[in-house]
Amino acid sequence: MHSLKILVTNQKGGVGKSTIAANLAAYLAIQENFKVNLIDFDKQSSSSRWISKAPDVGVTVHHAHLRYEDTGSLVLANAKRALNKFSVACDMSISDLTWTHAMSTEFMLEYDLILVPSAASKFEMASTEIFILEYVQKYLSQIQSRGQEICVVPSRVYQPFQSDHAFLNLQSVDHCSMAPSIFMVPAIDDFVYQDFLCVSSNEDVAKNFSRFGEHIAKLIKKIAMTKATLSKINGTMKRSSNISILDQYRAEQEQKRDEGPKAYSDWIPNFLIKK
Repeated sequence: MHSLKILVTNQKGGVGKSTIAANLAAYLAIQENFKVNLIDFDKQSSSSRWISKAPDVGVTVHHAHLRYEDTGSLVLANAKRALNKFSVACDMSISDLTWTHAMSTEFMLEYDLILVPSAASKFEMASTEIFILEYVQKYLSQIQSRGQEICVVPSRVYQPFQSDHAFLNLQSVDHCSMAPSIFMVPAIDDFVYQDFLCVSSNEDVAKNFSRFGEHIAKLIKKIAMTKATLSKINGTMKRSSNISILDQYRAEQEQKRDEGPKAYSDWIPNFLIKK
């Protein structure tokens, strides 16, 4: 069984991407009992550092060092190689990646679920919408055929933030949905590297992130069911397309035998039958 691949990415920094990647990995390991690998594509290594310094919850950390000064095709090839290498022996892998124009958007097709954290300012929301819409417009057929899901995550927003009135340009986009908001955490330094948000001693913080984690866990189960269905359909179509002429002839002869002997008048030409 192949691991389910999750990408946490955005073009903008400071939207809580690494916080979400590290804490989602911990939530899925603790609450859902998944075997999780975290793949850190960022030079700052913020998410992997959080996982490494906090109490061990069984998340395996990998560092994928990319050279963005290389040509686009080489960056893409190296990114795919790292993803495949570090997505083994686990139920799912979570990649933390700050998106750059040096990376081809084709890389996002490698994932089953894409999480796009975004702040609530008009500029940030517009940037996030453009980022997603350009990707969907370019690869819609592949997204549909693979059952990929894209989820916007309002992050580091203040209460009360109403996500129903945000990201309006994405509400009619297939395979795109909105996650529960992750609210701004006061004194975030008290949590970083010390423990994970879902088990925080601050009840409000723990409930907030757990609500987000529960939503993603349900989305993961939906994706797994979709992939199983698509795999079954593709398998049936492949078997049908692999039937040889000889197999088809044998099947026809078998059907004729099952139908039994034909009536006398069925196999004698009409002009030989006495009227």
